[in-house]
Amino acid sequence: MPGKDHLITPSELIVMKVIWKEQPCTASNIVEYISKQSDWHFRTIKTLLRNLVAKQAVGFHVDVHDSRVYHYYALIQEEDYLKQEREQFLKLYYDGSMSTLLTGFVKDSSMTPEEVQQLRSLLNRRMGEQGEGGNTK
Repeated sequence: MPGKDHLITPSELIVMKVIWKEQPCTASNIVEYISKQSDWHFRTIKTLLRNLVAKQAVGFHVDVHDSRVYHYYALIQEEDYLKQEREQFLKLYYDGSMSTLLTGFVKDSSMTPEEVQQLRSLLNRRMGEQGEGGNTK
């Protein structure tokens, strides 16, 4: 996992999302995918790839048939990264208080009835887990 001095920037995250979805993939695959959604120059995307390799978030191997082609893959799992980001967000903005965060989201958002039901089910399931075996995290 990248350290605090190696945080993934929002632009790098766009590249990571492509890699998580398509890995292993070549730089040209990544450029093609991102170009459909933005007007970034291919050099920008290649710079972001180099940064991610330097941060040890992405690895690569050289194609056996063409040494100019690199195949990129994630060195960190998407869910691990997202969990780390959620924890940092919670600490930074809500002093670690999950109830304050959730209360704010529920009050401020326009949740659909389906989303409300999903949240209710998740909380009920969590309460059942804690009731059966004590305090479960």
